[in-house]
Order: sequence, then C-alpha cells, then structure tokens
Amino acid sequence: MANHLRKSGSGTGQGLLWLFGAILVVQGFGSALTEAGWDTSFGVAGLMRAAHMPVWTTLLVGLAGVVLLGVAARRHHARKRAGRRS
Repeated sequence: MANHLRKSGSGTGQGLLWLFGAILVVQGFGSALTEAGWDTSFGVAGLMRAAHMPVWTTLLVGLAGVVLLGVAARRHHARKRAGRRS
C-alpha cells in the first residue's frame, strides 16, 4: 500500500496530513463522545480536563482533524487531475 501511495504522487507531507487529520478526528470527536456517553475521558480530552479547559474544546480538536483531512483530499484530487493532463 505504501508503494501505491508513492506512485500516486503523495509525498511525506501529504501522508502526514492524512495521518494527523485522522488522529485529530479520533481524539477530538472520540473523546467528546466517550466523555458524553460514559463520563470518562481519554487522550486529548483527559489532558484538556487536567488543564481545566472547557468541554467543547475537544470538538475543536476534531474539527481541526476534519479540516486537515479536507486539505489532504483536495491536494490528492488536484494531483490526480494534474496527472491526467500530463
């Protein structure tokens, strides 16, 4: 699979966008859901509670992940279109 990503023109930066986007989505929204449903926190939510940050800040982390995934998808599709033109 990694070989396929290299052939499609995805560089290290592109892979990191996908990776960090996915991590932030899981940590942000997953933490918020876990805390709402089971009254416990993990990962980023646990750190934010220890720092006395508002509950909604975990949703901002998830939103940041969605933004990174959107940027990664846009770059991926732009490279795909540019490859077809060549």
